[in-house]
Amino acid sequence: MNKKALCIGNASYPESPLKNPAKDAKDLSNKLTALGFSCMVCENSNIVTMQEALTTFADRLSDADVGLFFFAGHGMQIDGNNYLTAIDTDFESEISAKYSSLPLNMVIDFLEKGGNETSIIILDACRNNPYERRWRNGRNLGLAPVYAPKGTIIAFATSPGQMASDGEGKNGAFTSALLKHIEVQNVTIEDLFKRVRNTLSVLTAGKQTSWEHTSLMGDFFFNSSILSDEFIT
Repeated sequence: MNKKALCIGNASYPESPLKNPAKDAKDLSNKLTALGFSCMVCENSNIVTMQEALTTFADRLSDADVGLFFFAGHGMQIDGNNYLTAIDTDFESEISAKYSSLPLNMVIDFLEKGGNETSIIILDACRNNPYERRWRNGRNLGLAPVYAPKGTIIAFATSPGQMASDGEGKNGAFTSALLKHIEVQNVTIEDLFKRVRNTLSVLTAGKQTSWEHTSLMGDFFFNSSILSDEFIT
């Protein structure tokens, strides 16, 4: 099975740096590589680098069975749409922030139109974004629910409208829980994220609940004891 992944972790925001996203992207990439994925990794990327990486990743999906996109860093919703921010995103206004960030819908579109049958999007991107206080409403909304096309699962670090923890250790709380379970054999991806949700609840004393939206048509396993059965229709 041909599996491709792009992992982006942005931590070095000028005014509001985060501790863990760059490590999150690198550590998840290492796990995915061990599980047979061909991985691209981008750490502390500006918007041009993010766009170029996504375009290259989309081209690589032409002969892939599975495409996985991971982002850790500041995320935001503007007018009901989600955006993944770069280290040079212009937060002066909602408009400038929107047009200097990577739209989540673009990521979804690229994966939907790639040659891959299965798309996995994982977002540890609901971290509290202090830049939003500058804007007219001054409220933190987290990320908005999104449409998952056929064959797609989208996993959020927290429920819609809530904030995620950057974590006290090496990794963000959600990514830490994901890394703990992703190598367990013969667990479907849906059951994997249930395990992640339970571990995350323990790590955050019940303050954070991860959430997924799925339109998968079969069972996908990150680590199957029978290699030919990684994806079963």
